[in-house]
Amino acid sequence: MDRIALLIIDVQYDFLPPSGSLAAEHGEEILPIIEDLLDETKWDWPVIVASQDYHPRDHISFATTHPPHKPFEPLLLKDARGTNYEQTLWPEHCIQGTKGSEIEESVKEKLDKWSDKVKLSRKGTHIGLEAYSAFEGYITEFSNPSEPTLEWSSGKPPESTLPEQSPLSLYLRQKGIEKVVIVGLATDFCVFQTALSSISASFDTLLLGPAMRGISKEGTEKAFERLRSMGGTVIDQGDTNWNTKIRDWAK
Repeated sequence: MDRIALLIIDVQYDFLPPSGSLAAEHGEEILPIIEDLLDETKWDWPVIVASQDYHPRDHISFATTHPPHKPFEPLLLKDARGTNYEQTLWPEHCIQGTKGSEIEESVKEKLDKWSDKVKLSRKGTHIGLEAYSAFEGYITEFSNPSEPTLEWSSGKPPESTLPEQSPLSLYLRQKGIEKVVIVGLATDFCVFQTALSSISASFDTLLLGPAMRGISKEGTEKAFERLRSMGGTVIDQGDTNWNTKIRDWAK
């Protein structure tokens, strides 16, 4: 798997059934496949990056921050960089220090075994900025992650950068990475935006459908269609020959 990174997006309790506040339906079905991908006797990833949604309690994306608005309503807002945009309001999720923000235990245990090959991208940490893509987070150690600094939490935020200049892109290039395999939750939001960033940053990008689930079927289909049109490779959710297809694509 030379020059290929595995990106594991937001496999956290709040995105997983049965009790996640923003759970992707059947999200638990991806866990055995991700655990397989983290089996050191089968795969030899030179770099693995897990992303973690890691919100402060009054995050701009939460419906509770904007009463009387309700979850899933659209709302016009201005973010911490002064950009006007339409925000889909979400239920509170992945709040720092809560169980819901933690990476699922079996996946975390597998990741720990990869030691210094694993990094963490923490995103959504600034109270006034929405961030879906792993390329919008800061890079830290997986085993002992750093808490957000002022600029990544509530102060003047970092300047917006193109995906190729993001902390994750710079880290992957430093490690000689040319291709990425993406798995995780949810297909039509954070996985989709991470894949868009990856393609925009000129990484050859593969999405492993069997190892991801979305919020909606329609949103997932639209995401896959868009990414294919941009040159991404998509292995469909029901494909049982995914193992061979990844290895063929990696050659």
